[in-house]
Amino acid sequence: MPLRPPSGGSENPSSSRSSDTLGTVCSNSANYCGHLLRQGRGFPLYIPGPQRNLPKEYRKNGVMIGDVGRITPEGVFDFFFNIYLDADHPVHANFVPEDFRPLQHYIPRDIVHLDFDPGNYVASAFVQAWDPNGLSDEFPGSEFLFSCMGPGGALLALPHGAQLQKLEDVEHVRQYAACNAESWYKYINETRGRALTNGSLYLITGCEKSRSGGMASFQNLTPGADFQLSFRPTTGADSSYKYRFTRGTPAHTKHFDGSGQNDQRPLNQTTFLHGFSISLGEGIWGRLFGVKVREITDSQMEGSQSDFVPFGSQGSLFSWLFNFFNGGGGVGGKRYTDPTGEEVTISNLSPTSMVVHPGRLINNFLLRERPEATVVITHDDDWRDVLRDDGTEAAIKQTTELLERISEQSTIKEKDGES
Repeated sequence: MPLRPPSGGSENPSSSRSSDTLGTVCSNSANYCGHLLRQGRGFPLYIPGPQRNLPKEYRKNGVMIGDVGRITPEGVFDFFFNIYLDADHPVHANFVPEDFRPLQHYIPRDIVHLDFDPGNYVASAFVQAWDPNGLSDEFPGSEFLFSCMGPGGALLALPHGAQLQKLEDVEHVRQYAACNAESWYKYINETRGRALTNGSLYLITGCEKSRSGGMASFQNLTPGADFQLSFRPTTGADSSYKYRFTRGTPAHTKHFDGSGQNDQRPLNQTTFLHGFSISLGEGIWGRLFGVKVREITDSQMEGSQSDFVPFGSQGSLFSWLFNFFNGGGGVGGKRYTDPTGEEVTISNLSPTSMVVHPGRLINNFLLRERPEATVVITHDDDWRDVLRDDGTEAAIKQTTELLERISEQSTIKEKDGES
């Protein structure tokens, strides 16, 4: 049946502010992610490379279809296990849920491959590529030039282009996740000690990778203020091109270099993800962990009717939306309710900012609409095009707009307690 976004109630004043209000500062990862997730390429990773603490076998390829993990506040994909690989596979290093049984591997023809040409880039609405001399026609080797306008924005430049692999037959994956979501959360929160909040679990069905790239983000500029940013090639000892940003601009920049242009090693630098966001029903969550955990912000300290984020009230929806579109900010923490009903709040004294996945917002809304659901699963394709920002007034700016747009294009599929 169709989604019904919440109606009525007054907006939290903070939700009506623009996504780059002067004085509001969020982490570089949250700022970068918040801008580029609205460009239709998937969910952006601020840290594209695999972590050094993972097995060598995993680091060789980086993120793969079938990976189960989470996005950390720093923008890292935190890998737990892969649903297609045996428990004793070297990638797992013997860390899998109890009674883990892999899903039958997908067949190659169910994978879509898409190549993005060298010189490709992804940028937010007020970042424009320009070429005053008409010379930037050969990549790698040519220079990227960008004109950036305040108050904020982000970009990803890809000298060697990028490659996307995406699983088309995802229904078997959805069913497998629904059957195992409870045991996965239990394993990750208890055995692995991650203390995930509900909706943070992420199952990869596609990933975009590149050999090299440059990432830039900026915020808190005067609206309309502009500057130019260059990403220039240098020639290495092996005659390969390595790109670096010019300094002295308001942008926070970083780059990554993989193997050489003619190197045949697999790509392991992941720039965008596609996958399922997985949430458990309130009853199951409370039974598993004994306490109810919710993220809080200043505006959620009072008047919330729920112990779960962020669907306790209209106010909490809008305050969480502000964090969603801005990447977070403000003093916050976590609030716990113990089995006796006594509430304990653990506050962060420093400003918080986190990378928030849109699927989590949708899942929380579905749990509000379907409190009897045992598992709620949303795919990135459900919000990717809906959230696309082309710089016009049609771009979504409020929670209700997002849910209304999705309501027009989607329906809730229910199966044995799963939504």
